[in-house]
Amino acid sequence: MANDEKIARLAASVRRGSIVAAAGCGKTEQIARAVGISTQRRLILTHTHAGVDALTRRLKKLRISADKYRIDTIAGWCLRFAAAFPRRSGIVATVPTTPADWDAIYLAGARLLDSGAVDGVLLVSYGGCFVDEYQDCTLQQHQVISRLANLLPTCVFGDPLQAIFDFRDQHPVDWDSDVFPTFVRSAELSTPWRWKNARNGELADWLGDVRVALEQNKPIDLTSRPRCVAWTELPVDASRHQATIVGQCLEAMSENDLGNLVVIGDSTSENRRSALAQKLAKQGFANIEAIGCKTLHSAARAIDKAKGLGRLKALLDFASKCMTGADKAALEKAIDARQQGRRLGQAKFGNLLPLADAVIEDGGDLAMLALLQAMRDRPGVYLYRREMFFAMRSALQIKAVNGLPTLSTSIWEVQNRIRHSGRHLGERSIGSTLLVKGLEFDRAIVVATNTMTGKDWYVALTRATMRLRIISMDEHLSLARTSTAIS
Repeated sequence: MANDEKIARLAASVRRGSIVAAAGCGKTEQIARAVGISTQRRLILTHTHAGVDALTRRLKKLRISADKYRIDTIAGWCLRFAAAFPRRSGIVATVPTTPADWDAIYLAGARLLDSGAVDGVLLVSYGGCFVDEYQDCTLQQHQVISRLANLLPTCVFGDPLQAIFDFRDQHPVDWDSDVFPTFVRSAELSTPWRWKNARNGELADWLGDVRVALEQNKPIDLTSRPRCVAWTELPVDASRHQATIVGQCLEAMSENDLGNLVVIGDSTSENRRSALAQKLAKQGFANIEAIGCKTLHSAARAIDKAKGLGRLKALLDFASKCMTGADKAALEKAIDARQQGRRLGQAKFGNLLPLADAVIEDGGDLAMLALLQAMRDRPGVYLYRREMFFAMRSALQIKAVNGLPTLSTSIWEVQNRIRHSGRHLGERSIGSTLLVKGLEFDRAIVVATNTMTGKDWYVALTRATMRLRIISMDEHLSLARTSTAIS
């Protein structure tokens, strides 16, 4: 730990520096320690509210006074400052909703810093700046941080090998051409505390070798894997893939004493991951959802547009995408029969039909909420997209209480709350490399796809502290040149 303490002191004293931090090597700890030994208050910037939460928890754990730091997202900090000085920043949209809007916010933030209008405020407020997860910066964000560094001593932390976010029309920073020329490479965190603390040195050593190979663009050789890493062959026949993955999940359930479990599946297909979660719903598996879940937004729009029977069927369609045992087709037949004065399905769905009537009659939020909950509470029903279901339930509650104009608006409100509060995952989860990035699990099952780059593999393999299962067609894992991961 002594060497890491030296790095914390270096971070606190450097004028313009960067610290490369391999996965699990104590980056959050060192940022917190650097704040603790700083003589002046520090501005700490990161990318997500979950990141803000993680840093705040670590600072509190080390009992560092809140007077010594201010934590914010890069986006939130730029928006707050640019909106406070609208003439100097030239800000246009103060409620950004699109990538173009956010690019304009970063441009406004850079313009404000160039103007010198806030120099005095920043110099009085802070003695320096730390930026976390710098590999996730866009070029526009990098321009803001670079200008901030003209004024405040700045040290950025990140890992080029974990730069997997899909920025679509935005360009991520390149460490060799963008980061290191601006923030001199000052040190590297390489002690694998995540696995040392778990007393799993053999996994730590193997992942260290994997990192070296990936940095040299070499494939991963599983023939030299340690005992805590298992390999299962993925059939060439794609129709047999799900059965193989399900088999591994069921086998892993016998190791429940080793802790929680994540399946890292196909990043390019939300549908394939949800189909796997549906298959394993009875065993307690559930999808990890993207914060901006497209299926949830689509369902909210469909419900907003519909009325009467159409609204009910849109709600049932949503429910069927969240839970097993919804019996959507049979329930719809019973509802249609009830509309015609017939009693089809009365015995099976008797408690649901009056609730369905209420949705048809007034389409109210509380009526929809009551029906969803009643469906959820039926025997033999299992949620496999829990986060999506609970987000819809919360949105209906908020809309009913606050009188928001549409369900879509309420969904945005719920998602913003999740961004601030973070997510709470179950013991068995299914996600993608993007969705598990920054998270830690006891065990992981990693399913190979031909779109996985070296960075995708590194993120996936470093999520587990105790045991890994890898499912691939070969024991030599090839690397795609460009990832097509979407979530």
